[in-house]
Amino acid sequence: MQPEAASPAALTTILTVDDQPANLRLLMECLERRGLHVVVALSGQEGIERAEFVRPDLILLDVQMQGLDGFETCRRLKSNPATRDIPVIFMTAASDPRDKVNGFAAGGVDYVTKPIDETEVLARIDTHIALNRLQRQLEQQNAQLQREVFVREEAQAALQRSNVELEQLAIERAVRVKAEGETAGLRRLLEERDQMLAEREELLNLLAHEVRQPLNNASAALESAAAALAAPGERAGADVRNPLVRARQVLDHVIGTLNNALAAATMLSSGATEAIADTDLDTLVGLVVHDIALDERSRVAVESRTATRTVQLQPVLMRLALCNVLANALAYSPPGSPVRLAISDSEDPLAIVFEVSDQGDGIPPNLLTKVFDKGTRGRNGKKKAGAGLGLYIVRKVVGLHQGSIEIVPNVPRGSIVRLSIPQGVAP
Repeated sequence: MQPEAASPAALTTILTVDDQPANLRLLMECLERRGLHVVVALSGQEGIERAEFVRPDLILLDVQMQGLDGFETCRRLKSNPATRDIPVIFMTAASDPRDKVNGFAAGGVDYVTKPIDETEVLARIDTHIALNRLQRQLEQQNAQLQREVFVREEAQAALQRSNVELEQLAIERAVRVKAEGETAGLRRLLEERDQMLAEREELLNLLAHEVRQPLNNASAALESAAAALAAPGERAGADVRNPLVRARQVLDHVIGTLNNALAAATMLSSGATEAIADTDLDTLVGLVVHDIALDERSRVAVESRTATRTVQLQPVLMRLALCNVLANALAYSPPGSPVRLAISDSEDPLAIVFEVSDQGDGIPPNLLTKVFDKGTRGRNGKKKAGAGLGLYIVRKVVGLHQGSIEIVPNVPRGSIVRLSIPQGVAP
């Protein structure tokens, strides 16, 4: 008895195309034992017609057939918008590498050799159906994200119109106070302005939830999928893992950019911040490291030089600030080089000190005075996507804590960003 492998989702349909009925019968028996729904075709033209009508989840296509061969059949399938996204696995008895090159050029995703090995063909079907479904899911999520971006742009346009209206209201209020001295009218205008500001804040909060939460869910799903593919016993190759890793990196970047933009818009620029709270230092550092992209976390070395366990700060903002400093150090350091997060105490003044050191090229003197300004990026900034908000956010967060921030050389190479956060200061 064949070992039972993890099967695709129920009602999975496989179209098999081969001009040899005996081959079709054997392959159909193999797939139906697995619980798959099988549709057969005895020629390339028939396969094209059935694919367009049935829309199978995957096509097993023989290379050598009378009339249309497998390569031409695949090219026609890929030229049809109705069938071009269906993965095609070629079946061939030939071992010439040029056949495989031609097959991939025609649009195939994989090869199995004849005589067909049941375990191999089922494993390849599982892999490509799972990958194809994940790709469709990502496309749907991307389309949803585009719709949400459109909503955000509409909201921003509405906010801009609101700002114009608010400025006009302010002018009218000044004229009324000066000309009529009507305190009741002034109070009414102030109430209207406060209401409009509250509505703007609600729009930003809605945007934070409706856009950021789906992105976080998508990132978690990709991390779970990558972990499952890397589990013992899985045979998925780099062609499966690499797209997952890249997709998760893109989502992590989008989430980080969105977090910075929302922090600047809703908390920092408006002056509305969270309260100073007693915060577990180890938990804070653990969350910061977890926020770093999975493939970069191993580069972060944490060195604690303090016996302090609880610190006073704004945990959400400080987590965002430390994550930005680490992400910046990782981006501007040589690939694979370590980045260190050192934590220590300061007695005079009483403070907790975070130092992030890297081994990059350092910061040019002409950038040192404006490195924390909005939009400033390093000289190799083209290799690092972003809007230049990271260190600007860091400076604002440190300022809200009444702390200090400085950048000093890391001998013999790189830079050290030092954040000093006062302790025992009344909020």
